[in-house]
Amino acid sequence: MKVAVIGCGGYVGSYVTRALVARGHDVRGSVRDASPERTGWIVEKAAAGAGDRFQLIEADVFDQASIVRAMSGCDGTIVCAGSPKIEPETIPLMAAVAGNCCDAALETGVRAAVFTSSTGSTNPPEGEPEFKNEVDHWSDDELQMQTGKYAAVGKTRLDRTVLQKAESSAGALRGVTINPSTVTGPCMSPEPATSLRSYAAIIRGERMTTVPNSSMSLIDVRDLAALHVAALEQESASGRYFGVRQSWHWQEILDELGRQVPEYTPPRLEPGVVPVRATGFDLTRQASLGVAVQGLPEILAAAVAELRARGMV
Repeated sequence: MKVAVIGCGGYVGSYVTRALVARGHDVRGSVRDASPERTGWIVEKAAAGAGDRFQLIEADVFDQASIVRAMSGCDGTIVCAGSPKIEPETIPLMAAVAGNCCDAALETGVRAAVFTSSTGSTNPPEGEPEFKNEVDHWSDDELQMQTGKYAAVGKTRLDRTVLQKAESSAGALRGVTINPSTVTGPCMSPEPATSLRSYAAIIRGERMTTVPNSSMSLIDVRDLAALHVAALEQESASGRYFGVRQSWHWQEILDELGRQVPEYTPPRLEPGVVPVRATGFDLTRQASLGVAVQGLPEILAAAVAELRARGMV
């Protein structure tokens, strides 16, 4: 299969590229700037061993013609383009990602499109159920806008656009979104992933000196990439799929971080504080993709190993 990876220089996109290459697919990866000084690591690490099965091309999600060029001749696409920033500008960015990439896929005859989204699109305004699922539970993008959750607005609208365009394509396009929260683990790019910077700051005592009474959902970037590739390869896959292992209370996360880093002493919840229930996920659909997802000790062990290798802790 020939696959266009839109945003192959991002954290998720680089590991999607590596996973596709490892499974024998031809990959055309897109970046906004393909200059060798900015993309050498992609060729050397993400596409290692691919040879002429990997091609790098410049494309911009705001320029549909460039996305058409990136997808031309491909059987499928995995779209990992996005921004880690939480600001109003992320909303038109994600609209372009969803709209232009779906339209380009339809124009070029690409049969399947898998998008990186977020669990931020799965938070029903009436409150969190015991177990969220990808089919029934949707965020209210207008309410998210009012509360300044701009990245979540972008992802909620992305999900709706992808699913609507696939549904209206009369079978021409199979649309999938993979919905993670915090993604961490190893990192190929010269600059460390945002999550790694956060963990380094926690270990150094620069942030989270008290325990938030909340939970966080995690996944190793390699497992997330595997979910994207499985969704592309399985012709029966469509719609939304959670991209999380599970959610843990922050006390559990910090305690595990302390086990991985003996020199770090995690804080404790204030006396008398009752820990909130961690977000529950119905992972039935995710399990149907057949990917084994690592647990908290493995996730944080990989993140800590990367931090140590970079001299960040």
